[in-house]
Amino acid sequence: MRKEVGGEANLGFTVPDAYDAVLAEKKKKLDGCDSNQLIRWFAMRQAKEHDFYYDFQLNEENQLINFFWRDGRMRSDYEAFGDLLIHDTTYRTNKYDMICGPFVGMNLHTQNIMFGVGFILNEKAGTFDWLFNSFLTSMGGKQPVTIMTDQSSAMDKAIREVFPKSRHRLCTWHIGENAVVNIKGVMAKEGFKRRFDYVLKYTDTVAEFEHYWNSLMTDYNCKTHKWIERLYDLKEKWCPAYNKEWFSGGILSSQRSETTNHSISRRLHKTNGLCDFYKCFLDVIDEWRSKENKGDYNSSTGNRYYACADNMLCLHARDVYTIAIYLIFEQRFIKAIGLRCQRISYEFPVSKYIVGHPTKDFIRHVVMFNEQELVVDCTCKSYGEIGVLCSHILRVFIVHNVEEIPKQYIMKRWTKKAMNMIVEEGEDRDNEVSVVSASVWRMQSIRNCIKVINEAQHCPAARKLIDLGVLDMSCKVKEYIGGVEGDGNVSNKYVREETLLDGIEPSTDTVLPDVVEPIAEKVIPTMIQNPPKRKRKIKNGTEKAKERNVRPKGIVEKKRNKLKGWNKRRERHVDNLREETQSTDQCIINLPVGGVLVHPTSSNSQLEAYVPDDYFGVHIQPL
Repeated sequence: MRKEVGGEANLGFTVPDAYDAVLAEKKKKLDGCDSNQLIRWFAMRQAKEHDFYYDFQLNEENQLINFFWRDGRMRSDYEAFGDLLIHDTTYRTNKYDMICGPFVGMNLHTQNIMFGVGFILNEKAGTFDWLFNSFLTSMGGKQPVTIMTDQSSAMDKAIREVFPKSRHRLCTWHIGENAVVNIKGVMAKEGFKRRFDYVLKYTDTVAEFEHYWNSLMTDYNCKTHKWIERLYDLKEKWCPAYNKEWFSGGILSSQRSETTNHSISRRLHKTNGLCDFYKCFLDVIDEWRSKENKGDYNSSTGNRYYACADNMLCLHARDVYTIAIYLIFEQRFIKAIGLRCQRISYEFPVSKYIVGHPTKDFIRHVVMFNEQELVVDCTCKSYGEIGVLCSHILRVFIVHNVEEIPKQYIMKRWTKKAMNMIVEEGEDRDNEVSVVSASVWRMQSIRNCIKVINEAQHCPAARKLIDLGVLDMSCKVKEYIGGVEGDGNVSNKYVREETLLDGIEPSTDTVLPDVVEPIAEKVIPTMIQNPPKRKRKIKNGTEKAKERNVRPKGIVEKKRNKLKGWNKRRERHVDNLREETQSTDQCIINLPVGGVLVHPTSSNSQLEAYVPDDYFGVHIQPL
């Protein structure tokens, strides 16, 4: 503006005047009380929408101290993907210094999904108890299988009371950060950090964890450290080996919830009010749902880019799973090809195998396979934790020529039809009605409506019939889920007289007319050339380097390559940590010639050695 008028002296106002004008426009949107306006918006949404829920708490001075809200879509998402719940209260991102605590999950495309948002004033046990009870009430009393949080004694107490059936897991990322502070001297020793990271995140069985934990404590002489002793007492809340029976999707930290706070902090400042944060949360949720719709569409159209083109097992997985989950399955299938599979016993119809990489896996896994009922079990227990068959089981499937994934090992939340099955309310709840995803249903409905309109466009009576039908259908839809327009009447049991909602009319925003500035006349040449190309790289000072012939890639292929690259890097990192950690014991443990160290099949806390025997074939020997 300063440049347009020819200098700051010609503006006619100062910088403070500009900020005052912006603040005045903001005040027009509120009724003088930020919290009051927020509750009014909640009440109006509940009056208009079918399944909107909110709750709040006031102190003795009628000040807002805690509140929670969720819409109807979050309830349906929780019904489908509520087995994993991630909650984090790290950030204070508003001018009232209230703590933002979003409830986040993971959808069928491994993307973030919002279940609800809560703001609390402090981190006391009573506050968390109220927040969790509000969330549980809004979701019809359904408890998650696993709830992931950071380490907090107040939150732990509230979770034990409100979610007694859920498995409470602690964020391993926060534990690693606390380790840098509490055991700084030990963490600085060579090799400790990588071995500690492996024990913290990647052990498969309790026997493996106990073995490497004791080895780590002995090698670095830190078993008597108080912080390490407290950490070991909480091992069932952070060690994956103790939580294989509870689904967690492979999540080890609460950073999925923290990304919500990062998304908000990029858009707003700490001086913004609660109404600003509410609107910003709506933008973030809308962005997440848009990504989910794109994932639904891409998965429905199919994934043309896969490594094993002619394998029936991979073809079946591609037809069942979404693209993101299929890539995980494909990566595990490729890894299974390089594993060694040795059958050590057979009693029809059960076969027992030792599976592992011949050079990378010092400790191998045991797989039990019933070829008659297609029941399989692996000591790594990866399916119970992630919901996708592990590479050890897939190697056994390859040996037995299994061409389809057994139905009992296809987790519904990872399939393309995860959100396409609804259960009818009533007595008969066993009948499921199949529906398509939202984006596909929208396109099909638009095509059907266009077809009917084209047939009726030349008949006045038919057009009138369509108009009446659309009006009647619109009224019924608004009655069921709510519409954009409404009378503004508030009928809500959560609205109290103390909030001063009565007698206050909602403010209206002033709409400014569009101002169109004249465009200066430009001289347009008769022929417009293409943009200039980038200069070619010079090779050896004289020759021009050849341009790479890059094939244009579609959006689906780019996303597939990105996910595949991330999965490969993660698998490589875990394999390197496992190889380094297991190499420390190879020189200590003396195995007989031909012996193999394996994970125990029972609840035994000791590793086992499978030693060949000339008479019995295989002899099991505890380590």
